[in-house]
Amino acid sequence: MKRIMAGELIYHLAEPASEPWKTVVLYHGWGGRVESYQAFAEILVGQGFRVVVPEIVYNDTRKPVKNPFEMETVQTYFWKAITESIEEFGALQKVLGVPETEIVLVGSSMGGFIAAGIFARHPRIAGFASINGSGAFVLTEQIFRERQDRSKMDEQTAALLKGFDPMEVRPGKGAVLLINGELDRTVPLEGHAAYYRHLTEEFQHQQAESKIFKGTGHRFTSEMEEAVLDWLQEFT
Repeated sequence: MKRIMAGELIYHLAEPASEPWKTVVLYHGWGGRVESYQAFAEILVGQGFRVVVPEIVYNDTRKPVKNPFEMETVQTYFWKAITESIEEFGALQKVLGVPETEIVLVGSSMGGFIAAGIFARHPRIAGFASINGSGAFVLTEQIFRERQDRSKMDEQTAALLKGFDPMEVRPGKGAVLLINGELDRTVPLEGHAAYYRHLTEEFQHQQAESKIFKGTGHRFTSEMEEAVLDWLQEFT
């Protein structure tokens, strides 16, 4: 993949030999790296997609934090990385010069949060797939705090997350795929479950799917990759 710098944005690009069907933007998880998507990106390119993998702020080479998995670091920067990535998508889309209707988002873990948040703000996007992420920001943070025996959210934090929460807006009509590992102990499954109900019960979304992989934890497995590839082929 070719590494491209555009102001503060840094992304990696791989293109197929012929005109692409769609542009797939891949977002990795907290503490991950662009390189972790290299093999998957090559598969997508082989199937005719243009692939963009952004470097995420506070990760990769963009102001990376030390000891990213220390609890205090996660609590300080996890949501900042998500919200800042959501906010900068418009600039990325402009740099790419690709209409929103030709873009599909795929994200794993934190990347799944980012993909859901972008879709909420850019409803003309063709679709998004979230793997072990969440489309219910406020609910997920509440569960994080309960699990960690932390205090309840203050009003400022709650208002910030609510401003980005996909649960707070009418969804676009693009295709949605929500994937979870049944045994995920990192990101609560309740986030995707609540968002799926939001899509299908409140708004009767016609292109939303939810898949639970039994016996699987917080990992983007080869079986999950195959599910994403099948989903892409169905609607693009």
